[in-house]
Amino acid sequence: MNIRVLMSLGVAALSLGMISPSFAAEPTIKKYDIVIDESLFVPYDGAAKHDFPKGFPVGVGSSMYYVGKDEDGALLFSLISDRGPNADSPAYKADDDAKPVKTKMFPAPQFNPGFGIVKVTADKAELVDFTTLKSAPEKPITGLPIPQGAIGSTGETPLSDSLTILPYDKNGMDTEGIEADSDGNLWVCDEYGPFIAKLDPKTGVILEKYGPGEGLPEIVKFRQPNRGFEGLTITPSGKIIAAVQSILDVDGKVKKSNAQFIRFVELDPKTGKTRMFAYPHDVDAFKKSRDAKIGDLAAVSDDKLLVVEQGKGKDKKMRNLIYMVDLSKATDLTGKTASDGKPLETIDTAEELSKAGVVPMSKTFVFDLKAHGWKPSKAEGIALLDDGKTLAVASDNDFGMTLDVENPAKDKDGKDVKKPTGYVVDSKGTITYEKEHTNTTFHVKPTGERSQIWLITLPEPIK
Repeated sequence: MNIRVLMSLGVAALSLGMISPSFAAEPTIKKYDIVIDESLFVPYDGAAKHDFPKGFPVGVGSSMYYVGKDEDGALLFSLISDRGPNADSPAYKADDDAKPVKTKMFPAPQFNPGFGIVKVTADKAELVDFTTLKSAPEKPITGLPIPQGAIGSTGETPLSDSLTILPYDKNGMDTEGIEADSDGNLWVCDEYGPFIAKLDPKTGVILEKYGPGEGLPEIVKFRQPNRGFEGLTITPSGKIIAAVQSILDVDGKVKKSNAQFIRFVELDPKTGKTRMFAYPHDVDAFKKSRDAKIGDLAAVSDDKLLVVEQGKGKDKKMRNLIYMVDLSKATDLTGKTASDGKPLETIDTAEELSKAGVVPMSKTFVFDLKAHGWKPSKAEGIALLDDGKTLAVASDNDFGMTLDVENPAKDKDGKDVKKPTGYVVDSKGTITYEKEHTNTTFHVKPTGERSQIWLITLPEPIK
């Protein structure tokens, strides 16, 4: 059983304009930390192993869908991990004359992204299994970056936690979305390519894979690095819909962009046809348009979706909001450009976007997670149960680790340089800041954070 069973509830009659004020004001909320058995921890034997004697708690919660009820009445959800334990790290310089390149640290590079079932009872949520993704039987993929120049490359050089170069993985994926189709196949999306892939649910083997210019619109290759597809859902008619996490970087000027929308891609796996739609993120709520991020999607009908929108707002506080969107009247962006032939993301206002003939999805506010005590920075999974009024939301614990900067250098104002990306490491392991040697070191440390699931029961079904 999966989320499509709820379509019998008559949600085709849902009207976005009829969500009552009590819809978000009077929920019943159950909160769970996801229990991870030690057998499912990610092995770790690095420099900080004394801080992680059991390894890293596997991070699930990057996306979810509702499977159904177990025989004992427990709720079952399928959740997926991302690429594994990782952190921003110093730029790498191969030799004295080389230009530093951006990197990403992987303290457990052997980790294989995967998915598992979380069983939720009255008093506990527990991960009960975990299946790894494979490019072929007996060939698990990793979450390591794709080689430079290949479709899906982020341009990052992978480093170990001792700041040595790691290999690339041509099949690497940073998985961020999951759902099952009516035939029982699993579909996932990722942030690298961005890619969409069809999986065998029993083995985790990738059966089909779509990428920019290879079954998907080529323009999505302009996703910001590590902000490819962040959420995925499947409509009752079998269409795959994936959301790019943030606005595209179509001209290399994304930091100054005032793009008015984030692209959603629809793929019909039966015909290969694709469409794209404009999701109108809360542009005015953010200091920069690029700060808005999608968390996940859940289909309610063929043209109505639940969407998690989040990111740090102008007030420097995290926003974690759930909206309902309607794409029934939204413009297919395929082949559309601004009047000067440039991509639509170069249009700075909603009025100009309208003049270009683009009708975005309509959207209506549903629920504010922060206003109800949500503590994690990210809400990355969402599902709607078959009662039509219970939302399940999951967080990602980032494998319970972060990278700590010890003995930081000082910047020109005398402040500690706390971001690892401010430093450079060379092939000899020497750390520099602004080309000056520093005794700064980097230490993987535990955060103690667990992935969570909230069950939010609204006063009445969505209508």
